[in-house]
Amino acid sequence: MSITLWARVGDSGEYEEFSDLDKLINHFNPLSVGRVTHWINSGPGVGFTTENFHGYDFISCYWGDDNADLIRPLDNAERRRLESELVEVYL
Repeated sequence: MSITLWARVGDSGEYEEFSDLDKLINHFNPLSVGRVTHWINSGPGVGFTTENFHGYDFISCYWGDDNADLIRPLDNAERRRLESELVEVYL
């Protein structure tokens, strides 16, 4: 089974696939997602909130199969890296 990094920016965004964390970060920063304020591990989904995307309008971000079904959330090292490389932006 292959594993893919899936992400969706906001509730109205489309799920997109990424091969690694670098490509994901390079996708997020031009979209001004901002810095992580809270990690979501269940309930409405798996991902994180920022000042610009919160509530049900959060950033979905996880490792999944070819159908975008959840395999696992980002691990602690991946989360720290994402947090350190996202640019702070307030809209």
